[in-house]
Formats: sequence, C-alpha cells, structure tokens
Amino acid sequence: MELFKSDNCEVEFVADRLELRYDQHKQAEDFTKGPLAALAFAKEHHIKLWLFDLRQIGRFSENEETWLQSQLFPQIMMHLGTGNHVALVVDERCYDDMIKESGLLGLKSYNSFIIINTFCDLQVAVEWLDHRQSECA
Repeated sequence: MELFKSDNCEVEFVADRLELRYDQHKQAEDFTKGPLAALAFAKEHHIKLWLFDLRQIGRFSENEETWLQSQLFPQIMMHLGTGNHVALVVDERCYDDMIKESGLLGLKSYNSFIIINTFCDLQVAVEWLDHRQSECA
C-alpha cells in the first residue's frame, strides 16, 4: 500500500514493514516528509519494522543523519516503544567504505528501542526484517 510518493521518495507498507525508497536526486523536504508519513502510519498501526532503501543515494548526508538521530528515531521510541527494527540498505561501494570506517559491528546499533542494521543487499535486509517479525510474533 502506497503511503507517500514524490519525485524523490516513495513510502509503502509491504508485508508488515514500512519501506522507504529514495532516488539519487532527493530533495531535503522529501527526505523528512516520507519518514514522517511512515511514522504517522506506524503509530496508527503499531508497525515496528522499517526498511530504508538508499542504494540510489548511498549514505545519508550529515544533516539527514542528524535529523534521523535527533527527530525521527526519538519519535519512534516515544510513540512506538521498544522493539523497533530498522534496516538501512546502501550501495556496495558505500557499504565497503562504512566497513573501513567503523568495522562490521559499527554498522549495527542495538538498544531496547531501535535496532539498526546496515546492508548492501536488499534481499538480505528483507530476510533480516522477516526474521525479526517472526521473533516478535
């Protein structure tokens, strides 16, 4: 089910998860509008699984990452409680750069509210989220 669509961002609800896809020509306002539309749906339907497909854009900019860390993720924690899972899918080159910077463990973040994992393979990310869903069921 499509929840939000712009020239640069698309948000869908697919199989118990929110999927956010960005194209390489994203604009700043679309970056925040898509996740906020997803958050509104997640609050209403208690959705705990998020997939950010960033393969077309690579990594978040510093401003985008700051917005996620200071705005979106705290709102997810406040409104959805514990047990939220976020899969970030980046292109392979970006993934390799991230491993060089922080190692494999640096691509994961764990706390009781939001568990984040970074991937370069979309199918592996989907399988990781599917496994999280089966653990929570």
